[in-house]
Amino acid sequence: MAVEAATGAVVPKDELKALQRQLATRTKICQRRGEILQSKLRSQSCEIDRLEAENSEQRQNNNVLQLEVARLKRAQRTNVQDLAHLAAWLVSLANAKGVALDPATLDILNRRGWHPSKRQARAARP
Repeated sequence: MAVEAATGAVVPKDELKALQRQLATRTKICQRRGEILQSKLRSQSCEIDRLEAENSEQRQNNNVLQLEVARLKRAQRTNVQDLAHLAAWLVSLANAKGVALDPATLDILNRRGWHPSKRQARAARP
């Protein structure tokens, strides 16, 4: 028996049932693909949320480390200034008392680019 299609074409009933089965199968395949894609999208959304949280945490850690580096640089600069002051005081005291600095101290001062006055002689080695 034949069935008249919406376009006016006549389609045999067996062929119509086969086409309906094909359509149902393809519909199920498309639905399954849609479900798979939605599942992947949900997984990716969760991963993005996790990465954003991790990124935020890493930025906070980075800020903490930058502050610590700045603090250490300030402390180091202060230490260098203090040591330079002490070295100047040591050289001044040695000059005032007429005491020669020992070779190790003079070597340290020379390595740091500070050359005590030429009047200062090296201490005699024991």
